Amino acid sequence: MVKISLRVSMIIIGDELLNAKINDLNLQILAKEIAPLGFSFKKCTVLGDKFDQVTNEIQKQSKENDILIITGGLGPTKDDLTKSIIANALGVSLVENELAREYAIKQYANFGREWSKENSHYHMMPEGSLPLYNPAGMAPGIHAKVDKCEVFCTPGVPRECQAMVRETIVPMLKDRAQSGHELFICRTHSIPEETIFFKLCPNLWETLEEFGKVSSLPIISGVDITVDLRPEHQNDESRQRLKAILEETPLKDNIWTYGPRNIEEVIVHEASAKGLTIGFAESCTGGLASSTITDVSGSSAVFLGSVVSYANSIKESIIHVKEETLKENGAVSIETASEMANGARKSLGADIVISYTGIAGPGGATPGKPVGTVCIGVATKNGVSASRYEFRGDRKRLKNKFCQQGLIDLLNEIRSS
Repeated sequence: MVKISLRVSMIIIGDELLNAKINDLNLQILAKEIAPLGFSFKKCTVLGDKFDQVTNEIQKQSKENDILIITGGLGPTKDDLTKSIIANALGVSLVENELAREYAIKQYANFGREWSKENSHYHMMPEGSLPLYNPAGMAPGIHAKVDKCEVFCTPGVPRECQAMVRETIVPMLKDRAQSGHELFICRTHSIPEETIFFKLCPNLWETLEEFGKVSSLPIISGVDITVDLRPEHQNDESRQRLKAILEETPLKDNIWTYGPRNIEEVIVHEASAKGLTIGFAESCTGGLASSTITDVSGSSAVFLGSVVSYANSIKESIIHVKEETLKENGAVSIETASEMANGARKSLGADIVISYTGIAGPGGATPGKPVGTVCIGVATKNGVSASRYEFRGDRKRLKNKFCQQGLIDLLNEIRSS
């Protein structure tokens, strides 16, 4: 029997989101966690802490969806209205719930605190609803049914939302997942989306559609091409055919992995498999590349360290860039990037060191070196090289682009070693 794809939507509640005090991460969390279940994710709505507005939206979306997930508004303060709103939508009252009380007592104890109903109303739930255990915080979630729609409520704190979705909600929904849902992902770098599909590979989209629904997502370093495989193509033969199709196109040299792994995960895995050690000499990125690599569990097996040589004096004294190199060529130059990488490799004792020196702006541009210019060096036991790149964006985006390009260069060096 073929399962029908359930319709899923999301409501995110919080004035702080609309006031730009914080950025929302919960949509990304939910989409990532439920994608393997094969549900049809319809939309996401962001609302402020307005009782009537949120009530009306819940009532509307409960008629349009099979599953509605709500984040935010479950805390102990006066602006946390979600439980009262759910009760209003159900036409019931808030009542004491023994299981919710047990969850609250347990979680307070886990955090070394004692729960009391005077300090929070976590024991109160909409009548007829089920409290959901929160593995990462104090406030229990809610599971209720509005009309024929199942409603799940989680706190708005991203780590709590993620823990509840992953450990509580997804297990409850797995029996309704579409069987055989599978995504084929090709991750590319350095070529824009429009260049891929309108210039280099104008027939690629239609060719891939023979295997399933195609989507394209620009990311900081390139483009992710995804095929939602139809059941008859969820096999090794079709996956190999897809790889062969992609690698027969001009994209071949710009494909860095298949699957959902980030580049830092691939770097750590492949460097570890080859027994290689890595390090960085960072100026314009200010330690970002090192932070990115150390976000990966197991990175200590390959990552030795980094020198953040932001000032020219540190470039000279710590990683031994020559004073005349800086004077004759400037800090942002092929020559300086090369000496940074070589000096840091000698200091760190790593097999491969990547260096960054660039102009992230908004100031700092010089004739011939606009904002967005970065020089990236690569040093190994076999020698030193460097490349110059130019990117566009604001300061934060440029730092990320610089970082990602250096990681691409690092991965290429690992693979050629």
